[in-house]
Amino acid sequence: MATLNTLRTKYGIVLSIVIAIVLLAFILGDQLSYRGNRGEIVDETVMTIAGKDVKASEYAQLNSYLSEALRNSGTSQDQIANIASGSFVYDNFTAPAAAEIGLSVSEAEIDAYAVEFGQRVATQLQQFGWPADQIEPMVRYQWELETISVEQSLTQNKLEAVFAAAGYVNRLEAEQKLRQENLTFDGRYTMVPYTAAGEVEVTEAEIDAYYEAHREQNPSFGSRTLRYVAFNIEATEEDKAAIEASIMDVDKAVAAANGDVEAIKRAVRAIGGKADNYKLHSSLDAKVADALKAKKQYGPVLEQDKWTATYLLSDVTAPATFDFEVAIVNNVMEANDLVAELQANGGDFAKLATAVDTDTDSCAMTAMSNVEAKNFIGKKVGDIFTYTYNHKPAVVKITAVGEKERFVLTADVEKSVVASEDTRSRIASEVDTFTKSAGENVESFNEAANAAGYQVKAATANRNDYNPNYGMGRNVRGIANSRNMAVWAYNAEVGAIRSFHIGDAIYVAIISAVDNNEYKVKNAALIERTLKHDKQFAILESQLELDAAIEGAEGGKFEGVAFAAGSVDGKFEQALVGAITSTRELGVAKTVKGQNGAFVFIVDAINGEVDAAAVEQERTPLMTQREGMMGQMGASALIYKADIKDNRGEGQL
Repeated sequence: MATLNTLRTKYGIVLSIVIAIVLLAFILGDQLSYRGNRGEIVDETVMTIAGKDVKASEYAQLNSYLSEALRNSGTSQDQIANIASGSFVYDNFTAPAAAEIGLSVSEAEIDAYAVEFGQRVATQLQQFGWPADQIEPMVRYQWELETISVEQSLTQNKLEAVFAAAGYVNRLEAEQKLRQENLTFDGRYTMVPYTAAGEVEVTEAEIDAYYEAHREQNPSFGSRTLRYVAFNIEATEEDKAAIEASIMDVDKAVAAANGDVEAIKRAVRAIGGKADNYKLHSSLDAKVADALKAKKQYGPVLEQDKWTATYLLSDVTAPATFDFEVAIVNNVMEANDLVAELQANGGDFAKLATAVDTDTDSCAMTAMSNVEAKNFIGKKVGDIFTYTYNHKPAVVKITAVGEKERFVLTADVEKSVVASEDTRSRIASEVDTFTKSAGENVESFNEAANAAGYQVKAATANRNDYNPNYGMGRNVRGIANSRNMAVWAYNAEVGAIRSFHIGDAIYVAIISAVDNNEYKVKNAALIERTLKHDKQFAILESQLELDAAIEGAEGGKFEGVAFAAGSVDGKFEQALVGAITSTRELGVAKTVKGQNGAFVFIVDAINGEVDAAAVEQERTPLMTQREGMMGQMGASALIYKADIKDNRGEGQL
């Protein structure tokens, strides 16, 4: 994406106004916080990328610009925050890194892309039947959205192309893939358990040396361990009774309406129900359809903590769609006169005494409100009538209709059984009381929970859970939609405590441990086991032979072992599978260090064949696959080198 300075140039006046408003909001609000005794403003760092700090003020400027630019695009605030962070990563790391290897995007390339983009979008709009006079404005609008990321996208494409160039596949690789797909192997093996080598000693120094030698294979993004208590917001028996009473009151009001459609609508809407659109009878739930057929209503019924009721208002058979000509006029009187004149001349808009602009349109029964649908129900091809079209008086002539279907208009009630405001206030008060008594350390937190009868649970927030640039969601492990908790946790220290309202619960969490390690913690037990097996295999390797006379040795045969097999003769040993299916010589004994023991095997038969002529043909799809993989993975892997530290807080994501 273009830098903020570039955006200022392109959208100077609008952006300047937005920036001024944002800065004023910062001064009046708490995004730029006051520190110290002099009341000076501290412009906090919200991200650090490749050692460069992104301040709250510049982040807010860009985020606000993006929010305004994407206001009508359906882009969520979370997605906008991701675009903003991606922009800063691009400006501070990706673009300079690409420039170092001679990759940059010129204005000419952007101009050329703009032409191609405009032609492509215009063609798509034409194919979808977009009105000709609206295509150009829509293309301009789409291009304005595209400018937000066009430079970044074109640079990404160049980087992917560079990495893809490394995706060479040689002839041996193509042959190996065909072998893996087409060949199976038969033979014999002997497995000797590691215990047959006796006990071996592994020292702490050896464990430490192994960890140091292999730790870069296990990077850690750090973590925060939390202890938390969940206060579930659940309806009490009193809440349930009150909700049931309100549903039954609606049912009584519907019965008292005695078929008065408008009265039924008012009763249903008073409790948040809907009575808006016709729906296909065939789309109804079977239980609802049966009830409407027998009793004219369904419910009220309580299912899965939700009250539902369906009241039939209208049942009609009508065309599913209508095509029509339409002319917008100035007022209802003019519309009535136009209807009379059209009916007199056979419905030909071209024969009107005064020329009238007409357009064509279509509508579907299920897409119209019940008020709109009344105008079309019962109409046939050639019918002419007045109609409120886009909130303006108009005259419509039906030109075509779809197949007839059965439609129903219903008044629908749906009310979930949830906690009342009084119950929510009580739970919030319990949360406040607990938070005050929880103290500032894990011990006091646990004591307060035990005293109040609450269960304490543990969870973890990792850097890869928190930072979207590492390809995962921003959540505390085990708690759905806990983005804000994860953000807070990763910027908090031991003893920090805070409450979060997430879904149907309020969580009070405390940071119990902080891990800032660059690599995963040493797993001494696993390393010791690995080193023991290495030493035991070294002892056994010289003794390995088929049918070896070693205590605990097991012999067996294998047939039809393929590269994709999960086991050999019932033994889940991936190293053994790989060694067998890589064999090219028959009758040669080979040894393998397995997971549970040392193996020796001989391949007696290789089944199937590889067509030499197919090897070269196989290289082409493999090259395409390798190039795509190298391009995508290489460009993405580059971001890891940016060493991103994301300190954005709640409200900035």
